[in-house]
Amino acid sequence: MPSPSSLLNSLANCLWVLAPGSRTPLRGREVRLVAHRGAHGPGLAQENTLEAFALCARAGVWAVETDVRLTADGHPVICHDPHCGRLHGRPDLVIAECTLERLRADIPAIPTLSELVHHLGGQVHLMLELKESWRQRPEYPARVLACLTELQPVCDFHLLSLVPDHLEGFPTVPRAACVDVAWMNTRRIIAENAALGHGAVAGSFALLGRRRLRQLQASGRQVGTGFVSRAGALRREVYRGADWIFTDHALALQSLVHSEAPPASAHTD
Repeated sequence: MPSPSSLLNSLANCLWVLAPGSRTPLRGREVRLVAHRGAHGPGLAQENTLEAFALCARAGVWAVETDVRLTADGHPVICHDPHCGRLHGRPDLVIAECTLERLRADIPAIPTLSELVHHLGGQVHLMLELKESWRQRPEYPARVLACLTELQPVCDFHLLSLVPDHLEGFPTVPRAACVDVAWMNTRRIIAENAALGHGAVAGSFALLGRRRLRQLQASGRQVGTGFVSRAGALRREVYRGADWIFTDHALALQSLVHSEAPPASAHTD
């Protein structure tokens, strides 16, 4: 059964075709799409795999959002859920209880963060959601940052979390690269974001209204909104100035962006 937040998001995507800006062409406007868990779905790839991320890079999608967990022996891997039941039918394989060797032997499709950086770092922006707390696993920040030494925060990656305190375990990362993610708790997350001095907020476009968005940007924050699934909703978010737009339909929406891009200038001698 869909969650209330999913139902709200689906309804908003339908209603936004009537909102101001929903018919405004994208031509000449910067569009920074963030592919939620890569390009996944029927006929594409499985979520949070190198294939799903590579599809985005080849299509010109600005960023991919993904999830980072730590194996029992301290290797950061890409996986949203704490175990492998939903995607792989192996609920007995709990990421935090498995060594990397065992995990890769049973589920080779799960990539490591190092592999993601090696293959696509610098080609596509990385929005890395922290799924664990440094308070429970003190080694977590150092293990994650060890994979990112060749990348520049803000320019090449941001760190995200639904729990603002998770980001506090990364004091060497600039505050501008720290993104607090809200959903149905938008007001509280914005308050925590301001108290901690983190540089960005991401949340539901249905709950981050125009006034909130402008207030956040006026205070120096960047704002990401999602999840967008329709052309009208995408145009609306671009029109009202969202810095990043999260979506589970990155390839289709990136195709729309390309189709509405201005034609290349004709070369003349």
